[in-house]
Amino acid sequence: MLKILEKLLGAGKISEEVAKEIDTDLSGELKKLRDESAKWRTKYNELNSTYEEVVSSKSKLEEQVKNIDEKIKKAKDEGKKELVTELEKEKQEKSELMQKLNELENTTKTLKIENALSKALATYEVLDSEIVSDVLKSKLQVVDNEIKFDDGLPLEDGVKKFFESKPHLLKPKGNEGSGAGSSGSGYDENTLTAKLLSKMKG
Repeated sequence: MLKILEKLLGAGKISEEVAKEIDTDLSGELKKLRDESAKWRTKYNELNSTYEEVVSSKSKLEEQVKNIDEKIKKAKDEGKKELVTELEKEKQEKSELMQKLNELENTTKTLKIENALSKALATYEVLDSEIVSDVLKSKLQVVDNEIKFDDGLPLEDGVKKFFESKPHLLKPKGNEGSGAGSSGSGYDENTLTAKLLSKMKG
């Protein structure tokens, strides 16, 4: 049984039957949060892998296009018109593929930033997370496969600095479960217990 429930039970605030019921419900809620967290980590790792593959493929393709340009120049110097035509066709095909890779890179980069930012913001009690997310997204970029702010600060440090300068964007302190000590999804054991107790009283 959770420690907070043991305290309430020991203080005579709740009966053993109620404590067991809350413990069962709360354990279920915590399991859901853990499962959701595990799924998020899996999706994030898959996204990371996809982004790295796209960047690697793009780099290889850029090198191939560069080599084709050199071949075209050489073929033109040697007067090999048919070879020039074939090489230019190949270059066109690879250029079109490059454009698709650029679009895919931008998409995966955006998703990578959004997912990491969502996780970082989940540790704060934000008044309007959607607006804050939109503001911060415009200041983020992927550098060497790491998400950093334009000034070079890592994501978590930059978010912390942002809220230190704009504390009015956070919910007023006073309820358990905000900030540090949360599960990463905006809840901890005390918060969930309080919600369940409140629900039962209502």
